Amino acid sequence: MGEETISVSEAARFLGVPEEEVRELADAGGRVRLEEVRARVGVAVLGLELARAREEIGHLRARLQEARERSVRLQRELRESTVERRRLTEEMMELRAAAEERLMLMERIEHIADIEQELKEARGELEELRSRGFLARLLNR
Repeated sequence: MGEETISVSEAARFLGVPEEEVRELADAGGRVRLEEVRARVGVAVLGLELARAREEIGHLRARLQEARERSVRLQRELRESTVERRRLTEEMMELRAAAEERLMLMERIEHIADIEQELKEARGELEELRSRGFLARLLNR
């Protein structure tokens, strides 16, 4: 039983190459063994798959590079935000301390105002006593 064959034009069409390339595979009768076409188709399919895989690798490398760049950027932003958070915390603590100091000063001012008010009232009472002459009589004795 002979091997199955196909014409050069059919083989070229199956392989997707010019007929001139396929003529090299043909026998003396101008026919190409089907097994040879199958082998070449398998190689072509493998080549296409390899090309697709390489293309996918290229895309994945690009995405990996983008992810790494994004990671570096996010880490930098995280460090910067941590520094900013610390700075704001320190500023808040300084403001809190200043507010407490201001509150203490206001309490002192209030206390001084109370003393001044008591002094004013005492002076008023003293003036009233002087005007009555009571103090004068008391001091003369």
